[in-house]
Amino acid sequence: MGDFDGVKANKNINPMKKNPIQPQSLAAIVADRLKSSILSRQLALGEALSEEKIASAMEVSRTPVREALTLLQLQGLITILPRRGSFVFKPDRRTLHDLVEYRLHLELLVAGWATERAPEALHASLMEALAAMEKSRAEDDALAYATADTQFHDAFFIHCANPFFVEAYDIAAGRIAALRSHLSGQLGLHRQKTFQEHQDMAEAVKRQDVDLLHKLLRQHIEAMEPNYASALEILQP
Repeated sequence: MGDFDGVKANKNINPMKKNPIQPQSLAAIVADRLKSSILSRQLALGEALSEEKIASAMEVSRTPVREALTLLQLQGLITILPRRGSFVFKPDRRTLHDLVEYRLHLELLVAGWATERAPEALHASLMEALAAMEKSRAEDDALAYATADTQFHDAFFIHCANPFFVEAYDIAAGRIAALRSHLSGQLGLHRQKTFQEHQDMAEAVKRQDVDLLHKLLRQHIEAMEPNYASALEILQP
């Protein structure tokens, strides 16, 4: 179990405070901390979670922990099995295939829109992500590379000018980010050709060549399935 220091029920929420911005619920705060622990690899894929231990570590009651796990179940990051408990998401081969297929079609669509609707802003975001990827490669930091990888692909959604597609992607975004964090380093993807692939995609955006971008993006995303399937097999007990 990761270290969830700093979450205090009484200090984080003041229901009497008049503020136009509503504070997060305690359950949402716990959910954010758990999600961060999954993405930072403090919690392993498939790891069993104890409500009692989480509540103790975060100094909260079990009620917000239970609510937080339900929130993360809706995001697909937690699997709750009756009479067995709660577990960090870990996909089987079929689920992995479905995730890749869902991401592929959605990202191809928004990537084209973003390139047509906000090419300069999109390119600037991609270059910012590439700079972070280059830095993480120099430091051989696979987790930082995975975070920058997520930043790169999120840019297509941010600049597509249609918030409903951002909401649609949220269904799978957490699980995709978790797979990057846990498996990319194991596969050494930050040292291999994926960086060049990202550079090529950024160049296609700069040239506003949507056809080339779609070709590169399709190849890049489709390679995710066999790569991650191999890594997941290694993680099997």
